Amino acid sequence: MLPRLIATDLDGTLLSPSGELTARTVAALRAVAAVGVTVVFASGRPPFIATREIEAAGHGVHYGVMANGTVICSLPDGHTLHSVSFDAPVAIAAVTALRAHDPAIGVALATDRGFTAEAGFRERMPIDPGGDSVSDALVGHDGATVAIKLLAFHPTRNAHDLIAQLPAVLGPDLVVAHMGADAVEIAPAGADKGRGLQWLLHHLGIDGADVLVFGDEINDLPMFAVAGRRVAVANAHPSVRDAADEVTASNADDGVAQYLEHLLAHP
Repeated sequence: MLPRLIATDLDGTLLSPSGELTARTVAALRAVAAVGVTVVFASGRPPFIATREIEAAGHGVHYGVMANGTVICSLPDGHTLHSVSFDAPVAIAAVTALRAHDPAIGVALATDRGFTAEAGFRERMPIDPGGDSVSDALVGHDGATVAIKLLAFHPTRNAHDLIAQLPAVLGPDLVVAHMGADAVEIAPAGADKGRGLQWLLHHLGIDGADVLVFGDEINDLPMFAVAGRRVAVANAHPSVRDAADEVTASNADDGVAQYLEHLLAHP
């Protein structure tokens, strides 16, 4: 049977290795949407760093569980339905702790006072978020009360290294997650793709048993725990393949599109 809802990660899963949403994949997304399946992008990216993919999918996508589950929105219009934020002083204290641990760590910070990113952040993003790099991302956030996003990166350590090392630095009240690029997102404990997907399912009145998810990275595992059917792409992290019910072809071979085409041919 066709699922009621399909949620798919973007980078490393739905997108090609070059970061493109291929014509075959767009056609597959639109085909499942046309038969009444709700399609969700579940990504480490915040919505403003996925505008190209959202526009390409058009009406082949309906909702987003974005920024590792901290922003839930309707798509393609980008209207926010639910968001998770934390006190700006907590985020600023986290930056101070990161710098004390390793001064080479760079950060990007979004608060109710704006967005700032240190040199090296934009080069790691799939698309340029705009604006100039700053020497200190904390400058300009005086008086901020709400932190919307805190991202960290390192010139010589990859995201997996940071995921392993930084929780001990930041403590139990914050979680470190992969964001789909060579950087990590720091958020309140309990904020992840699984919690975000659960919120959306409750909002839509859909049971997790009626959900199919696709993923490749460890930040997809909380989402796997929510869904009735879990599919990893062949290029996925070993822990993700182990947690999956099935493995489809790699993102280089339009693995998600292949799976959806077969699903529609054999509902």
